[in-house]
Amino acid sequence: MRTLVRSVGRASIGGEPLPSCFKSFESSKIVMRRSEVSMFAGAPGVGKSTLALALALKTNVPTLYISADTNAHTMAMRLASMISGKNQTDVEEKLNTDVGWTKAILQKGSHIVWSFESSPTLQDIDEEVQAFEELWGCAPTLIVVDNLMDVATDGGEEFASMRAIMKELKYLARATNAAIVVLHHTSEAVPGNPCQPRSAIQGKVSQLPALICTLGTVGTSLGVASVKNRYGRADAGGTLMTWLAFNPEYMYVEDIPENS
Repeated sequence: MRTLVRSVGRASIGGEPLPSCFKSFESSKIVMRRSEVSMFAGAPGVGKSTLALALALKTNVPTLYISADTNAHTMAMRLASMISGKNQTDVEEKLNTDVGWTKAILQKGSHIVWSFESSPTLQDIDEEVQAFEELWGCAPTLIVVDNLMDVATDGGEEFASMRAIMKELKYLARATNAAIVVLHHTSEAVPGNPCQPRSAIQGKVSQLPALICTLGTVGTSLGVASVKNRYGRADAGGTLMTWLAFNPEYMYVEDIPENS
């Protein structure tokens, strides 16, 4: 037991922000924090995994990426494209023909450790965290779960199982002092302009995350709407948006230049 006064000033007390990856996120108070669960939600193909991968790469902290939704070859291609600036078609050819180039590029993302179990259980995730601790000598600073619907349930009702998984991920965040970012789907029947409201998030799992952003695209821009934010402004309707430059062919996600 500790008082808040005794906690202040100590390392790893929880709530510490991860390094900023986008100036626009920083100004909008879209901040992933340690010991908290954050969520990126949106329709399939809107850019959730691209944004999460950019976050993992740019924060440059020890990261465990649970890639249940996407296989190792595709994630290697995406990461190499993001690092090199080449389009994914050219990168895939490099993966097949130039092992030296591939290894040199992917080495720049070596702070990310991967799990590609297609339907991991909570026990699997816990074992991945333990293996990470053995490898690094510390718990992950960032854990990405891509995505919630791929985490194996106990066979109960789907939405109830997802809520139970979110509770366990919250416990994991507190136990490891990791920032956990969960990717999740929204209902495609709910319109967005372009970002959907919080009510579109499937499974009524919006109670636990400290930060929830829904995503939407317009041309070459990715909209990120804070629909829940304990540390900054938010609008449940999805109208409070931050914009990023976005080109999925090149896995390009960056701040929009100020003079554009």
